[in-house]
Amino acid sequence: MQENLQYFFKSLRQVKGVGEKFFDGLSRLLPNTRFKDLLFHFPVSFIDRSYCPLIMDAEIGKIATLRLNILKHTPAPFVRGRKIPYKVLCSDESGLITLNFFNAGDYLKRQLPVGGKVCVSGKVDEFNGERSISHPDYIVSVSDFEKIATLEPIYPLTYAITNKMIRNVVSILLNNLPDLPEWQDGAEISFSDALKRLHNPQKNNDVITRARERIAYDEILANQLALALSRENFKKEKGVKVLADGSLTVPFLRAFGFELTGAQNRVWNEIYNDLVSDERMLRLLQGDVGSGKTIIAMLALLSVVEGGGQGAFMVPTEILAEQHFETFTKLLNNAGICERVRLMLLTGKDKGKVKREKLDLLKSGMVDIVIGTHALFQDSVEFKNLYLSVIDEQHKFGVHQRLNLSDKGGEFSANILTMTATPIPRTLAMASFGDMDLSVIDEMPPNRKKVETLVMNMSKIDELIQSIKRNLDDGSIKKLYWVCPLVEESEKLDLSAAQTRFEEMKRVFGDAVALIHGKMKGVEKDVIMSDFANPNGKIKILVATTVIEVGVNVPEATLMVIEHSERFGLSSLHQLRGRIGRGGDKSVCILLHSNKISKMARERLSVMKETTDGFKIAEKDLKLRGAGDILGIRQSGIVDFKIANIEDDYHLFMAASQDVKNILLYDKKNNTQRWKDLQNLLYLFEYSTKSLNLKG
Repeated sequence: MQENLQYFFKSLRQVKGVGEKFFDGLSRLLPNTRFKDLLFHFPVSFIDRSYCPLIMDAEIGKIATLRLNILKHTPAPFVRGRKIPYKVLCSDESGLITLNFFNAGDYLKRQLPVGGKVCVSGKVDEFNGERSISHPDYIVSVSDFEKIATLEPIYPLTYAITNKMIRNVVSILLNNLPDLPEWQDGAEISFSDALKRLHNPQKNNDVITRARERIAYDEILANQLALALSRENFKKEKGVKVLADGSLTVPFLRAFGFELTGAQNRVWNEIYNDLVSDERMLRLLQGDVGSGKTIIAMLALLSVVEGGGQGAFMVPTEILAEQHFETFTKLLNNAGICERVRLMLLTGKDKGKVKREKLDLLKSGMVDIVIGTHALFQDSVEFKNLYLSVIDEQHKFGVHQRLNLSDKGGEFSANILTMTATPIPRTLAMASFGDMDLSVIDEMPPNRKKVETLVMNMSKIDELIQSIKRNLDDGSIKKLYWVCPLVEESEKLDLSAAQTRFEEMKRVFGDAVALIHGKMKGVEKDVIMSDFANPNGKIKILVATTVIEVGVNVPEATLMVIEHSERFGLSSLHQLRGRIGRGGDKSVCILLHSNKISKMARERLSVMKETTDGFKIAEKDLKLRGAGDILGIRQSGIVDFKIANIEDDYHLFMAASQDVKNILLYDKKNNTQRWKDLQNLLYLFEYSTKSLNLKG
């Protein structure tokens, strides 16, 4: 590994001028306090100080850099109740200008001696025909004119940190940048020069663009190469070839009652080919809400049972685990293969003797398929021969948990199929899940009816409630969700809380309405959800927070009301809407919004009204909110790029993807100099060379 790379990982405490207070501020501003973190703390804008007119030619209100002669100092007189500035009269060949200072000291006479010449930069003002600059941003000697940057970078700041402080330290770091090997083929600008140009740009947009693309490409290349190497290493681990024969999947499909869609057939073939191959499977299956991912997962699990192995199906909630268990059991019975497939449910509810008995059955191989929650991650859960782990809503679980479940395969590593109902834009999928093969169900089943979406002002809420009551009374509506964004009332946000809404609706609907939210105990939630999911249950209206976003299947629910919908992101709105329209009846989603609604929020609601296509919604969500919120949580493994942009740099992602293929085919195979240099790139961007089995 290049010793010069260690420069980037030194502590900023070592830099001259970084005292304790400054360092404390940097520790709040940056993710870490190393040279690298400040060098990657790029400006968000620039002040153009290249405008150098004569005094009388200067445009009022514009920042100008002037060469001035110092004529006279007029100290501020004391006037009770008024602030009068200390004035310094200056001139050039065109006329006069006054420099104004409040709370000035004796230093001004030393800095601006009468008869001397200086360069100042600041905004030019005019009052009663007299020109002035109040508190100039820069005052330097004529000989130091070049110290005033043509384009002055403006950085994101925090308490006690100024732009000048950041610029001074960055300047020191840039002046001492070490030489680094070149890991890009045919680079127009080096990594070091690109850093310098981004912090100290000249008035040449082409150079700035090339500098930005250079660093962005480095970030993306490091990301794509690390994911590709991770995937390569995953595939090297000893897997198992599933000897499936169709004895379970064929009758199961026949009993399913519906033909698979073209997209489902395509995806099933991709997964089946993975299972019966010599390579270990690591695949992400994404499909919109209701596209039919679960049936594909069940086919995959039955295939490994055909081959003599065990399968695990992990989901984020106990309610969903129970629903999948019931659905799977019913389909196995209909197919006449119930006795040939030993199914088990394992959740956090299982305690003591019951749990021990279930774990013993699993370890002995007396269970073929286990359906459960995060309880499957526990060390006490052992398998005899785990061939396949299916993980639903995989972004709800950490990467280490995903791999932990795959390691329960015994002498070999289990195949992994992860699933998500959150449509992921192409570049985001490449950046976050590039270590997985990708399958997409991009077609909805023909029996799935489109949900109509209405946008409505909160002022009509009383009319809406009365309309709901009439439709419930005459049977037009059987079940409905009413979603609120908060559990408790918040005066600051002025939102109607779920608790308040529940109490108001209970006065109208009595025991037909129930409340569910994230602060409730699991058992309490399960009782309510079980009743609501029961077609004959007494609960007709479920007032809820977004706890119902994932993992609820109630075909009788045909109406969803989302209160203060302007407070939700597109991804959440789409997931919530996906809870209805699961039966054969027409379904409606009503998005209630307040009078005060931002332009961006209005645009989100408009998108929801116009389309039910999850992939179009995800692309729009990426543009409106960014990658971090697409999957709902930051812990989902999304890369925090410093300069690359998942939305705008599609061409760089595609170029890096192709570059990585060539690197693996040629450079890595032949241990070229570029391959050795690329290990420096991975180290610089903190992708573990140890975990990627690289020397360095």
